[in-house]
Amino acid sequence: MLTETHPNAQWLSDVYRGGAAIASDPNLDEDERERRQKEHAQVIMSRMSPNMIIHTGGVRLTVTAGMDFLTKYHKRRAMLSDVNVQPLGFDQILADDYYGIVHGTFRTARGDVVWTRVGMGAWRFEDGIAVEHWELSNGPKWDEFFLAGDPDFNGSALEFWTRGV
Repeated sequence: MLTETHPNAQWLSDVYRGGAAIASDPNLDEDERERRQKEHAQVIMSRMSPNMIIHTGGVRLTVTAGMDFLTKYHKRRAMLSDVNVQPLGFDQILADDYYGIVHGTFRTARGDVVWTRVGMGAWRFEDGIAVEHWELSNGPKWDEFFLAGDPDFNGSALEFWTRGV
């Protein structure tokens, strides 16, 4: 049964709530924030399989790929936004030995364009290690936001997310 007290749920809570706390802490200067975010990312990555599979958001921009792609994908998303996918709050974070689900509110921004949305992240675990992740959001709006950051692009989703990184 999915619970919020399962160790995988506790890990997901740290991933999302911990990252949000670092991003929104008004007492951190940019250097300290960056240091803590990097440290947080290393802790997260230690519980992710090197064969991790991600299913990105979007319709036209959806990609299913591995860990090498995931690193490029995160960099490209950051290049296309001033505020990447920033978690704002969470309604539920539940997991069991096999699956986890995160339901919350997220914000992404570029210039004056701010996209705040309710979304979900689904996770699959094997032996306490995250092996697969699905980004669940409004696919057409996902495409609209990110394609607007590179309006002249015309190619595959994989080419879009790895362009310039």
